[in-house]
Amino acid sequence: MSNDHARLKQALSRFDTIAWFGAPSQRHPLYGYLQVPFVRWRFSNPQESWKGAFSSVVRDAPSDTEWTFKVAKNWMIVPTRLVTESGPEGHLFSEAVLSISRDDEEFCAKAQTDMTRIIGALEQCVRE
Repeated sequence: MSNDHARLKQALSRFDTIAWFGAPSQRHPLYGYLQVPFVRWRFSNPQESWKGAFSSVVRDAPSDTEWTFKVAKNWMIVPTRLVTESGPEGHLFSEAVLSISRDDEEFCAKAQTDMTRIIGALEQCVRE
């Protein structure tokens, strides 16, 4: 687990126990190219009131790309471009991750910098 993943998981766990957590590595493990960052997780006992905090962090953290916070079965912080390219129901999520990661390293680099800023904002959010 990368340092950013450890920091992110720790910041999220200050809200509640994390039942499930998933985020791609910074670089593809086989081919070495940068990957588009995102995080998905599930809390053991999620609270509706936390959604506003996550929406604020995603909206207000300094960024070079647009980000989205979504809640379904899992909670998710993801670049908006990835949501758009995944299709209306998100059925093409894996394909969009692969396409963006393989074809747009500049976007991935900017998004990874943004993710580090979002992690910092989450760390501040849970301290307040």
